[in-house]
Amino acid sequence: MTRLGVQHDDNPRCKEMKVTKYHVMAPALSFHMSPWSWSNCSRKYVTEFLDTGYGECLLDKPDEEIYNLPSELPGSRYDGNKQCELAFGPGSQMCPHIENICMHLWCTSTEKLHKGCFTQHVPPADGTDCGPGMHCRHGLCVNKETETRPVNGEWGPWEPYSSCSRTCGGGIESATRRCNRPEPRNGGNYCVGRRMKFRSCNTDSCPKGTQDFREKQCSDFNGKHLDISGIPSNVRWLPRYSGIGTKDRCKLYCQVAGTNYFYLLKDMVEDGTPCGTETHDICVQGQCMAAGCDHVLNSSAKIDKCGVCGGDNSSCKTITGVFNSSHYGYNVVVKIPAGATNVDIRQYSYSGQPDDSYLALSDAEGNFLFNGNFLLSTSKKEINVQGTRTVIEYSGSNNAVERINSTNRQEKELILQVLCVGNLYNPDVHYSFNIPLEERSDMFTWDPYGPWEGCTKMCQGLQRRNITCIHKSDHSVVSDKECDHLPLPSFVTQSCNTDCELRWHVIGKSECSSQCGQGYRTLDIHCMKYSIHEGQTVQVDDHYCGDQLKPPTQELCHGNCVFTRWHYSEWSQCSRSCGGGERSRESYCMNNFGHRLADNECQELSRVTRENCNEFSCPSWAASEWSECLVTCGKGTKQRQVWCQLNVDHLSDGFCNSSTKPESLSPCELHTCASWQVGPWGPCTTTCGHGYQMRDVKCVNELASAVLEDTECHEASRPSDRQSCVLTPCSFISKLETALLPTVLIKKMAQWRHGSWTPCSVSCGRGTQARYVSCRDALDRIADESYCAHLPRPAEIWDCFTPCGEWQAGDWSPCSASCGHGKTTRQVLCMNYHQPIDENYCDPEVRPLMEQECSLAACPPAHSHFPSSPVQPSYYLSTNLPLTQKLEDNENQVVHPSVRGNQWRTGPWGSCSSSCSGGLQHRAVVCQDENGQSASYCDAASKPPELQQCGPGPCPQWNYGNWGECSQTCGGGIKSRLVICQFPNGQILEDHNCEIVNKPPSVIQCHMHACPADVSWHQEPWTSCSASCGKGRKYREVFCIDQFQRKLEDTNCSQVQKPPTHKACRSVRCPSWKANSWNECSVTCGSGVQQRDVYCRLKGVGQVVEEMCDQSTRPCSQRRCWSQDCVQHKGMERGRLNCSTSCERKDSHQRMECTDNQIRQVNEIVYNSSTISLTSKNCRNPPCNYIVVTADSSQCANNCGFSYRQRITYCTEIPSTKKHKLHRLRPIVYQECPVVPSSQVYQCINSCLHLATWKVGKWSKCSVTCGIGIMKRQVKCITKHGLSSDLCLNHLKPGAQKKCYANDCKSFTTCKEIQVKNHIRKDGDYYLNIKGRIIKIYCADMYLENPKEYLTLVQGEENFSEVYGFRLKNPYQCPFNGSRREDCECDNGHLAAGYTVFSKIRIDLTSMQIKTTDLLFSKTIFGNAVPFATAGDCYSAFRCPQGQFSINLSGTGMKISSTAKWLTQGSYTSVSIRRSEDGTRFFGKCGGYCGKCLPHMTTGLPIQVI
Repeated sequence: MTRLGVQHDDNPRCKEMKVTKYHVMAPALSFHMSPWSWSNCSRKYVTEFLDTGYGECLLDKPDEEIYNLPSELPGSRYDGNKQCELAFGPGSQMCPHIENICMHLWCTSTEKLHKGCFTQHVPPADGTDCGPGMHCRHGLCVNKETETRPVNGEWGPWEPYSSCSRTCGGGIESATRRCNRPEPRNGGNYCVGRRMKFRSCNTDSCPKGTQDFREKQCSDFNGKHLDISGIPSNVRWLPRYSGIGTKDRCKLYCQVAGTNYFYLLKDMVEDGTPCGTETHDICVQGQCMAAGCDHVLNSSAKIDKCGVCGGDNSSCKTITGVFNSSHYGYNVVVKIPAGATNVDIRQYSYSGQPDDSYLALSDAEGNFLFNGNFLLSTSKKEINVQGTRTVIEYSGSNNAVERINSTNRQEKELILQVLCVGNLYNPDVHYSFNIPLEERSDMFTWDPYGPWEGCTKMCQGLQRRNITCIHKSDHSVVSDKECDHLPLPSFVTQSCNTDCELRWHVIGKSECSSQCGQGYRTLDIHCMKYSIHEGQTVQVDDHYCGDQLKPPTQELCHGNCVFTRWHYSEWSQCSRSCGGGERSRESYCMNNFGHRLADNECQELSRVTRENCNEFSCPSWAASEWSECLVTCGKGTKQRQVWCQLNVDHLSDGFCNSSTKPESLSPCELHTCASWQVGPWGPCTTTCGHGYQMRDVKCVNELASAVLEDTECHEASRPSDRQSCVLTPCSFISKLETALLPTVLIKKMAQWRHGSWTPCSVSCGRGTQARYVSCRDALDRIADESYCAHLPRPAEIWDCFTPCGEWQAGDWSPCSASCGHGKTTRQVLCMNYHQPIDENYCDPEVRPLMEQECSLAACPPAHSHFPSSPVQPSYYLSTNLPLTQKLEDNENQVVHPSVRGNQWRTGPWGSCSSSCSGGLQHRAVVCQDENGQSASYCDAASKPPELQQCGPGPCPQWNYGNWGECSQTCGGGIKSRLVICQFPNGQILEDHNCEIVNKPPSVIQCHMHACPADVSWHQEPWTSCSASCGKGRKYREVFCIDQFQRKLEDTNCSQVQKPPTHKACRSVRCPSWKANSWNECSVTCGSGVQQRDVYCRLKGVGQVVEEMCDQSTRPCSQRRCWSQDCVQHKGMERGRLNCSTSCERKDSHQRMECTDNQIRQVNEIVYNSSTISLTSKNCRNPPCNYIVVTADSSQCANNCGFSYRQRITYCTEIPSTKKHKLHRLRPIVYQECPVVPSSQVYQCINSCLHLATWKVGKWSKCSVTCGIGIMKRQVKCITKHGLSSDLCLNHLKPGAQKKCYANDCKSFTTCKEIQVKNHIRKDGDYYLNIKGRIIKIYCADMYLENPKEYLTLVQGEENFSEVYGFRLKNPYQCPFNGSRREDCECDNGHLAAGYTVFSKIRIDLTSMQIKTTDLLFSKTIFGNAVPFATAGDCYSAFRCPQGQFSINLSGTGMKISSTAKWLTQGSYTSVSIRRSEDGTRFFGKCGGYCGKCLPHMTTGLPIQVI
């Protein structure tokens, strides 16, 4: 197919078509491909190939015999086992227990070393049996009886023509049809014939000055160098005509202006582009198709010699001439006027060879087109006349017949000249061209009855006849220029396309936006062509209905409140435990009432019944390089390390297939070893009886035929060179009968005999060898071993040793003494192939010395101690060290005094045995006398140490976090943890700094138990919304069931995510209070009251009853106001009233009169009567009991009820006697009447006299079990009928909550304290006292000695860490302004990519830090596990971070400390971290090329209590 131009599905040209799955043109066989269909990319190229005519040969009748393919499917002829043998060799068979055998052909291996199932990622052949009555078709197992007969395809109707490709000069319109009436199915034939048809359009010539169409297409690439080397950025492209092959004329070749370099810029020019400058043929779909000079496809119109399209050669005359006289230089031959056509000029040489005369051509201004200024063009060329479309061909000056010709109409006047540079012969120039005739104006006229033009509309349009200029004599059409002086006649018109109408038509409607209640739906409205006679409707482009008003594209709708969804069974087991497999599940269409529906009810919903699984890599065996052969000659073995690994992590061998484990030992053979050779036995040492005989035993190299030293051969296998021999019994024995031989003599003559040693039991190292030992009597018979007890018994088993390695010694250390005698040491190791091994594998007899004595110059006498004389002799002063010399100046010569002049001397410290902690340094310590000679005794108590510990610092070690959550709850998953190499101070190093062999595994398998079969979550219908209006919640019951709908414990479905049990909902809009503007103040001066109307309103309805609104949020309807200060008046007292004997008044009052400053009584209108007060005095009457009374009896009489309203007007007394207690309501004692006259309006309820009081409930339990908490109770305003009321006064309302104190709290500060003091061993949430605040902490590992503390994250999904996986192909940019896009020029190849979500984080309560590498309560969504608060990428080096992390500690009582810092690692790393004001939330973006950020190692990730 590549010969047809079809690209592979992974070709960059296919990327724009978004090919996501491989099909027939897959680049290679892969696990996910569909080999039965073409991709969109393949369809495009095959269609283009056939549409452009290349496939016409397929219509030819074959010349050879046609072979009919068998009707039976190939899988019925070759079963699955035969297909496996064809793919993998004889003996291979289909693997059993494959769930979907039709998806891929899995076969057993024929190699014994590699057992298992293998696939080449291709499906079984169609027709392969997959079950009783079933076979494979296109990767699916289907019933054989469902096969239907083949259906051949038929063409559908032609679609409307496309828009014209050009506006003038002859464009192309195309129409297509599809093979869909019907489509071919079940192996039926495809439609025969062309899929596309073309017609010409806009055939009028383009106006003068219009840019050439091909030139326009080249100019579109101006300024684009197209990544071509050497092309400037400001390049200008021109069309290229010459040098292009005939078959490539319809490709867009353009050349760089000013050069001769040209390139292919497009595979096809636009439809309607002329094929060349000398033809009228035009390009259609990349093919050159015949056309006439009238720009119409398949037209036979040609230009006559006068340059008139379709002319009869009568509008011009031919000018001819000969020029043959000249002088030196340029000679004018003739002027060719503008409008001339068919120019043909020839210059003949005298002898048939080029002479000294040459043609030249210039314009009227003297600018030469070629051969000017005595410069010749020797080769053929095409010349474009500047400012015109005229093309002139010139043969070149090196031809015997020099020629200039052009068929185009000349738009400029040209001057023909001949250049003569010799005097031998005259030129011979012949020329001819046509010029227009000068016609009389009355010979032409306009003809209004030309051909009909196209219809102005697709339906119900108008068309007119074309007006042409014609000869009056023969009515032939001439150029319109001939009639330009005549007035145009009126157009002849008529109606057209009257058999159809254009209408807007609704062809489809979307689903209602609301599945329940009122919503909207979108209408799919298109322009339709309605055939009046045939009654058919065809969709056309919308612009054809542009003159009609398009209907609205939305309409109201109502959802039926019935929802459908796919209900799934549980996923099947993955087909592979690793390395990418598949799993499937069954689907059922169900509604929201739990009823199962037909599948077509849910067909518009997406359904996922198959998915990839276990795409992580499989553990595999890895092996090191083979060692060298463990022997130096002969046959031996070589070894290597073999281990199980996943990526770079070492796993235990149980994770890999033991049957495929590579061998760790292998036989090897070197040159033949030297061997023992033996000679013949010599004569026996005795002539009778028992003796012995000898033979030669030598070590011989057979290859060299040389005798070697005995040490070159293996001593243990040396043959014996001596053996016993028995001849005829001696006479004294032979004369005695055997039976009469004394037993004592026989016993005394017995001796031990032994055989040869067996080979050593090991090929190298320490082993054993054995030999046969027996006791023989004088007659060489086997005797009891007690007969030989007087002789030493030879050994039967002997230790043998063959070295496996060789000794290697280091350099000697400096001498331990600076003078005299000392010691020097060196390191000696047993090495095997550059690796140290146990010393027992090397020959101890040849071990090099580790220590030897060394001698230096004699030491000067020492004066550290003279026991015989308390005074130092004076003759020793000259040998003393200078008094100014310090001990440090001679640090290598350390002297330690001892007895009798003997002293300890130490050498320098040797090198450290380790590069980090745990190493040792050694030095020599010797005892010397005062002469520097070795002494036998020094004070042992003062002996300096010979060893000391050394190392610049602690060694890095492997550190690892806790295991994360398992990827599967059953059926086999993996869990991971972070394993890092770090110093004890927390500094992280690269892995190679730690011992890689000892690296703990970072991935292990988990939950290997099988998943419960056929269990699923059952979902009950949602309850109604909890709120009657506004936002609320819906609830439903979700429980685990088996295949028989029996309810199980939830743990049986733990492997499947449990559906949510509640969700948010919204009911109708809630009513709300509406308050009008305030009225004017009730007074004109002083303090008054303002009022306003307050009512309950429902949006869209208007005012509703107030009970529908929340009374507690009702706005106030009055407020105090203040106007201007009032004029001062006085009040005059009148007589005071006496105190009342009743308890109804507790004051006596006196009437006040209003007077002015002159004590004149003023009208009360002036002094607002509402402000006239009564003076009062206290009366000592007993306190009264009051109740609130609503209105007076006259107002409520016979009219009280819920519909009437009244004002609170006064209080009344209730005597405190039992007979007046109404409904056992206890009267409330007020110090004063609590009622203030109010404008509030209330309801009358049943009776006119209405009692209301605050009623309280019981106190709840304290909210805490220890410490300070809160107790609550209900407080309601209740009438005597037990109904809720709002008549009670708020300032008298009893408290609804109060503080309470329980027992003293036993506060714990760690999970360890809870474990020890409360004897609790269960993991769970506990409350700890952290920095004086009680915080809920999850205690884990409570059954271990040291439990761990974890902080539960309330916003779990907002706590994640990510290492972004995409990498820019050009890392020195930041596309899309730094935002993520899946269509970036990227590859998804970052090996460290991963995304981890945290539900709990571990905290260290001592250091108050988060342990970011603890992954116990994390879930890695994909890729590698990423520590907490860490992010990175390998995306860009241009400050364009994409890796993200998020921290949200809201609701935990803790926050990230302000001292937290992040450290960047890697190259080109950039970081951006945002922090909330309260410190509970962080969001970071980090990345580089490659780079990441993580909490600073010195400070960690500190936290604080809020």
